[in-house]
This record gives sequence, structure tokens and C-alpha cells, in this order.
Amino acid sequence: MAQQGPKTNQLQSVRTTFKIIESLKRNTAESVSTLAEQLELPKSTVHSHLTTLNQLGYLINEDGTYRLSYRLVHLGRTIEQSHELRRIVSPTVETLAAETGEQAYFAVEENGLATNIVVAEGERSIRKQFLPGGQARMTNTATGKAILAHLLPERVDEIVQRWGMPQAAPGTITDETELATELETIRTDGIAYAREESVKGLLEIAIPILDDDGHPHGALEIAGPTKRLDDDDYRHELVDEIETAGNEIEVNLSIR
Repeated sequence: MAQQGPKTNQLQSVRTTFKIIESLKRNTAESVSTLAEQLELPKSTVHSHLTTLNQLGYLINEDGTYRLSYRLVHLGRTIEQSHELRRIVSPTVETLAAETGEQAYFAVEENGLATNIVVAEGERSIRKQFLPGGQARMTNTATGKAILAHLLPERVDEIVQRWGMPQAAPGTITDETELATELETIRTDGIAYAREESVKGLLEIAIPILDDDGHPHGALEIAGPTKRLDDDDYRHELVDEIETAGNEIEVNLSIR
């Protein structure tokens, strides 16, 4: 992923801790030596961080191999349960997935990234697992572009400068002028598409969910294989389903 902005005023020890956590998230369980090699850090440094995280209850040490503990699940669940927007949109997103049979998402912008706060699977959902809390660049996802289209231009520029627009899949937009043109189309049409922009073979269809002043709460999306979703009749049917669900969310938000 692109550089995350200047590193001024950042504590290196905290960065190292989270590099270790991210590595364990990807690889499930690792030894001190393997982690040190992967992260290009001294074994003594890695061992100190692992020992501290283990003593705090965030890692489990199983005969010298470390894995993330369920205490982190507790933290995640606490965030989910305290997030009012997630509580409001979840039933609608789950219904959308059930009725279409496709995978449905609701994402918000956090630190310039499209962040899933709800993920629901239908009976025909793609096998790739997307979880709540998963993040992606806003410039190559339908939810991200739906939100970007309704942010102030200077905020869009900040996000693009921070995260860049590298090629991620065959259809990724890498030109800022092309992106600006597409965001204008999204504002006009009310629909955002990402055709093989983040994942090869994946089509994403999203709409923004706006407040009374036109600011985005987030975006609602359906995603699935391009060859299935890009059939004209089926795609129009899905757009109708998403728009109906989006209207329900907007009503629920207005009466909370």
C-alpha cells in the first residue's frame, strides 16, 4: 500500500508493534526468528515486543510460536457494538445480501481509506473473504469512489496524495484527471462502478449514503464476478435493489 504520509512524531516502537501484529494477522502464527527475518528486525527487538504483547494478553505463546489472541476479537466486537452507524445499517445490508444472493458491504472513509463496517454474504457470494474492518484504497473501489465523489476537492486531493493510485488490477484508474471525470459522473448518476479495479474479475456497484447537507455517511455496495453482474438486465436489477436498500438506510438515519 502507498506511503502513509510523513513519519514525523511517530514512535518507532509502536510502529514495530503493529508491524508484528499485521504480520501475524496474515500468517496466523510465527516464531521469533521467522518474524525477525520477515520484518528485517533484530531478534532481540522482536522478542521484546512479542513478550510484552503476550504478557498483556494480546498474543498466545505456544512452544515458541506466537499467534494473536481472542482478546483482540473482544476489542473488535466492542467497536462494532458501540458504532451507531453500523447498528443502523447492518439489518439492511444483511437483507440486501440475502435477497440478491450476492456479497454486500457498507463502507465509510477512515484515514483516507474505504473501511468496511458491515459485510454480509448471500448464497452466491464470492469466496474471497472480506471482513469488517478491512480497508482498501478509495480510488479503486466502488464504495471509495462513491464517497470521494461527495467530499470536498481538497480532501480528495489529500487522500490521493497520501495513498497514491498504483495499478492493483487490470481496470485500476491511475490517472488523476480520469478519476476526476469519473467522480463527476458518479455525482450526476448516483452510481459508482469498479470493474476489475481492485481485484481481477470483480465488479463492484455502489451508491453513496448522504446526510441532509450532501455529506457522505458512507457507501453501500454489492460485489461479485464481472461475468455475472455485468449482464445488462441483471446489473440494472441489482442497481434497483441497492437504491431501495439505500433509501431505507437514509430513512432510518433520519429518524434515529
